[in-house]
Amino acid sequence: MPQLQANILIADQSLFIREGLQEALQKPGYAIETAADGAQVRRMLKAGNFHLAILDLQMPGPAGMKLLQEVGQQHPDTLCIILTDHDNVHIAVEAMRKGAYDVVTKPVDLDNLRPVVSRALDRFELVVENRKLHHRLEKEAPFRRLVRRSPAMQAAAATIKQVAETDVPVLLRGETGVGKDLVARAIHDRSMAVNCGGFTEELFTSELFGHKRGAFTSAHADRPGRFTLAEDGTLFLDEIGEVSHKNQVELLRVLESHEFQPLGDPQVHRADVRIIAATNRDLEDAVATGGFREDLYYRLNVIPIDIPPLRQRREDIPVLVEMCLDETCRAQNKPSKKISPEAMEGLIAYNWPGNVRQLRNLLQRLVVTTPAAVILPEHLPGPLGELADSALPSKRSKPNSSARPSNASRATAAKRPPFWALASAPSSTSSSGTTSPPSNTLAAGGERATSRQPIRQR
Repeated sequence: MPQLQANILIADQSLFIREGLQEALQKPGYAIETAADGAQVRRMLKAGNFHLAILDLQMPGPAGMKLLQEVGQQHPDTLCIILTDHDNVHIAVEAMRKGAYDVVTKPVDLDNLRPVVSRALDRFELVVENRKLHHRLEKEAPFRRLVRRSPAMQAAAATIKQVAETDVPVLLRGETGVGKDLVARAIHDRSMAVNCGGFTEELFTSELFGHKRGAFTSAHADRPGRFTLAEDGTLFLDEIGEVSHKNQVELLRVLESHEFQPLGDPQVHRADVRIIAATNRDLEDAVATGGFREDLYYRLNVIPIDIPPLRQRREDIPVLVEMCLDETCRAQNKPSKKISPEAMEGLIAYNWPGNVRQLRNLLQRLVVTTPAAVILPEHLPGPLGELADSALPSKRSKPNSSARPSNASRATAAKRPPFWALASAPSSTSSSGTTSPPSNTLAAGGERATSRQPIRQR
């Protein structure tokens, strides 16, 4: 582990073994500490960041197996080597099942232990490097995942690239399901998302600014807010149009002064956070009718970006379909599926009131429910199937709309379920009258943005 200092904890009830192992394993780049019992191990793991713990199976409580479970649950980055007096294969198997990296039998053969420790630390370093690589790829991935063949999306992407290198507030405007959260990640990959429509006034204040223990009935412990967790990063406020007047005042105060107070805390905290807000409402109309504060609107609307609905970017649909089919098949461990040209024409022709989210939900369900390797018009529900049927060569050669449907086509239409029954039932309506699918579905082909904390190093 040349790049990281290796923090190692040795825990054994025998002082002779503790000191002997500490001396034998000591080398440049290793920082080794010792503990005599399980209670001391708990305290040290809680206080410090250990890359490797060597735990005696029989030390005073809690002993090795119990601690092994706790480490796996509370300190998942710490690797464990178990020391045991018994050369018992069942103990070794149980320890490995509970997450031990290896099991070493006493009396300890140092020529055996040293390479085990070295391999464990090499594995830790590999995990760290993989996380760094994954993080770098994720930094690039959000913008790459913005499908932008259409002129409307290319225009939005050009603005996104321009604002990504700045720290000015951005207001994302667009219908439900167009992928505003993915755009927020493309602007800043570590943006922390808050759905403003999901909280009461008090919970919204606590969620954003945090609280001290006892600040309200259910505040049993101190809790940092999103402004604290997103320090030096970006806070993505989704559904900003749903925020109450009281919370609008609190948010405006933070944006103006860059300071906030957690609930129950007399101390003022500094807020060094970039704000990206998103809405599917017409905020200008809300300002005119008194539903949204004008001063807050102008604070948020420094750079507006309009995300076009899917019906205005039909050129992007084939790429979105192929990408979603590939991702879903891999995620569900299913054989790859293709979509016929006629079925694709049906998807392109449909107006998609739920936008990319609705398209993604439909394709995920088709991957699971369609036994064939190729998705055909007959597999598409409701009006989608009818649009795809009209693209069949036989229908193109017979433009006479008065022609009677065949028995087969009538049977297919009878079996075809309503579209929203398959592609998720509507749960809300935007101000423009657009029906949207449930809010717990994924948007724009991407997971919700989360902040990732770097591995702590001492």
